[in-house]
Amino acid sequence: MNESRLSRFRKWFANTFVFFGPGLLLAITAAGEAGITEAIEIGAHYGLALLWVVIITLLFKYAFTNGIARYTLATGHTIFDALGKLPGPKNWGPILVIVSYMLEMFAVGAMILFAATFLDYLLPGVFSIFLLSITLLIAALALLRTHIYHHFEQIMAVIVIVMGISLILVLTSFPFTPDMILSGIVPNIPAGSETAILAILGVVGSGLNLMLYSVWLKEKTDKTELADGTCYVKNEAFFKRFIKSVNADIAIGFAIVLLITFGFMCLGYAGFAVSFMPHGAELNLNILITQVLYLFSSIPYGTYVFLLFVAIIFFGSVVIGIDARAKALTRVIVSMREDAGKTVVREGRVYQFFIWVFVGILILSILINNPMGTIRLSAVICALLFGVFGFILLYLNSRLPEYARASRLWMLVIAVGSILSAYVALLIEGSFLEFGLPLFENVLVCTVVFYIFCRTKTFQRMADGTANIVDKFWVVFIFGLISVHGTYSGIMIAGEYGGYILNFRDLGAMIAGVLGGPVVGFFAALIGGVYRLTVGGVTAVPCFLATLAAGVLAGIAIRIWKGKLTMRRGATLAAVVELLHLLLIFPIYALVTGTMGLSMIQDVILTTALPMTIVNAAGMMIFAHFAQKYPLLQGGLKRMTFSSLREEIRALIHPMTEEKP
Repeated sequence: MNESRLSRFRKWFANTFVFFGPGLLLAITAAGEAGITEAIEIGAHYGLALLWVVIITLLFKYAFTNGIARYTLATGHTIFDALGKLPGPKNWGPILVIVSYMLEMFAVGAMILFAATFLDYLLPGVFSIFLLSITLLIAALALLRTHIYHHFEQIMAVIVIVMGISLILVLTSFPFTPDMILSGIVPNIPAGSETAILAILGVVGSGLNLMLYSVWLKEKTDKTELADGTCYVKNEAFFKRFIKSVNADIAIGFAIVLLITFGFMCLGYAGFAVSFMPHGAELNLNILITQVLYLFSSIPYGTYVFLLFVAIIFFGSVVIGIDARAKALTRVIVSMREDAGKTVVREGRVYQFFIWVFVGILILSILINNPMGTIRLSAVICALLFGVFGFILLYLNSRLPEYARASRLWMLVIAVGSILSAYVALLIEGSFLEFGLPLFENVLVCTVVFYIFCRTKTFQRMADGTANIVDKFWVVFIFGLISVHGTYSGIMIAGEYGGYILNFRDLGAMIAGVLGGPVVGFFAALIGGVYRLTVGGVTAVPCFLATLAAGVLAGIAIRIWKGKLTMRRGATLAAVVELLHLLLIFPIYALVTGTMGLSMIQDVILTTALPMTIVNAAGMMIFAHFAQKYPLLQGGLKRMTFSSLREEIRALIHPMTEEKP
């Protein structure tokens, strides 16, 4: 009788959950990458009063994932295959997701640090956290190359179950009543909880990694076809047969995320370490671990079980995150080449390429050694992009067959949630609202200059390659002054080492570079850079060097693009320049000269990266919009060599050698 019941249960489970598994992977990545620290601190300060916010947030993200699953099930393709077919500038969707997942890898690197820290508590003093992090990274790469990884979701399922049982045992030791839980479901906003609500909306349930569900579902569909020996036609019958199973799988995944978030809120409420922290105080990883270890010490071997299994869960999130993102970006690249009619590259090689790119980012994230700050900044940026992808999902839903389209209620939920996601991200990352918007207002003043300049004969001669030395002088002078204005109208932020300036100085140098090439860009940057040196401060020299690099790189970029500047290319150029400035030139100079400590470097980057990148990118997009009718540097797009650069420099220094216009 028992065997018969077990047999019937297995049959029922196999028929009901045909695609069971992707939801579990989704739960592991969503729970591991964001929301844990917020849940503990919110539980400590407000108990379960904000549980209703968690539920609403997860309902929206369930709807988002449901839309992705609908597309994959109806078309047989991943959501990433569709990004290159979006209306608008060419390949803007693929580029956006590539940039997004590159940024998210910094958060994955922070999870390696989390796992290493938990292991360090388990084996104190045996190895350094850095060495443990590198060891875990090597282990993750080794696991991806073995057959064990194909059974990884089953292994992680067992670990999650054991961890859940341990969590329940701990929570039963504390007086949680049903009334307390029910009161948290009823909407209520405790005094001073507005920031906590924004944090829940922004990070619980994660963001762009929800799109990875499409990759896992596609793999599961392919495996089901192989197991059945049937090639399913992606039609209405197929969709209706399996959509309920997929929805159940997604629901299970988010139910796990809800239980994990609920559990950590309870841990925060029941603990002691966080409860006495003032609102807004920084919650570091050591406080978090101390909080939870105190609670788990109430059960035999509880601390060891917790440390080991949480380290494994974070490690699992790392492995799954690396693999899924590499597969997703591989599909993006392959689809882009297919759409362009180019030779399709081997997917295995593209996959390995992204794996090694990710390794470089992960090592950089480990060296930054600020997991809390890294995850926070990554979550904010990706929440902004998450709002954009919500509207992409609405567009793709409209292109599906009638039987696969979602309801109007779903469309309303996605639209409202996407807008709210972007808004909340800006509110959480206060540096953009506090500094970025005032800075952007100053950039808008410069747009008047851009508009007028693009209608002058000087601009036309610069564009068609007939500019004389006077024209080049005016470009250097005008945009050199804009570079100076970018510093002068910047926002001074007080700091431990004398402060630093939030600015858009690189904008003038970049525009000069795209107008006149690397030499003109260099001299315009020299004006703005020298002014920055006169202002002084510990960041003066790296800012000077970064501005010079901006002018030269812009000149090189416009030659590579053969004079064609688009809004997308302008934004990309600005983003690359600012990342080079803030993640390479500035930290290397500060560390080599010893002018700043690592913690101060991190604070500067976290404060300036988002507002400066957005503002400079917006400025370049505005200029590109004004100038896009004209191919730039026509007649001056010869191959760039040291000889050609010498000729350009000689022409600027000795104008008498140039012909008169």
